[in-house]
Order: sequence, then C-alpha cells, then structure tokens
Amino acid sequence: MKRVKDVMSSPVFQVEVNTTLQETCKLMLEKGVSSVVVTESGTPKGIFTERDAVRAIANGSSAMDELRTVATMRELITVNEDTDIVQAAKIMAEKKIRHLPVMNKDGEVVGMISVSDISQELKEI
Repeated sequence: MKRVKDVMSSPVFQVEVNTTLQETCKLMLEKGVSSVVVTESGTPKGIFTERDAVRAIANGSSAMDELRTVATMRELITVNEDTDIVQAAKIMAEKKIRHLPVMNKDGEVVGMISVSDISQELKEI
C-alpha cells in the first residue's frame, strides 16, 4: 500500500495569520492549490481552503480581512509522511476534512494530501 509521501503535493504553501484574504486567494490561484497552511511566527497553526474562502465571502468578510479571522484555526490535524493512505483517508473521514498537512519526522510540514489525491490512488487499486 502506498504511503502519504508517495501521493502528497509538495511544496506546501504557507502564509502568516496576518495575510489578507485577497493575498491568500491570489497566491492559491497563482500556484494552483486549494489550500495553504496558516502559520503564526512560522509555526503551523491552521489551514485555509477554498471552502474557507467561499464561507468568508458569504459571511461578509472583506478581501482585506486577515486570515486569523476566516481560516480554520483550531488544533491543526496532520499526518506523518509514512502513514498509509488508507489510514489518512480514515482520519479525513472521521474529522470531516478534505486536506491534511503532511509532517516529516522532524515535525516540519513537507506536503499536503487531499481527498482528491486519495481517491485517485484508491481508484487505481
């Protein structure tokens, strides 16, 4: 069975909590990614996804609002790069999330795995 490191996207784009919604969406569009890790003083604290952007706009947020007000900033759920993709899929299903930051053994964010990545791999099994 494949491991998360075999199917994850890398590099992971990271933005600080004081980055604006507009700057973040522009970065995501330019890089062709659907999520970024949100950091505070360089430490991963949350995640911002396309769904967060839609929710923020629907709730009346301004393009100039900082991510700290619109990103998912609860305990960051991550997975180790050596985790089996089926286990990663279970975590995502249990937590009802679509993106998982991938950590290496040194605790650094080295990738991102999404529901799309996993479904593509499972389709091939």
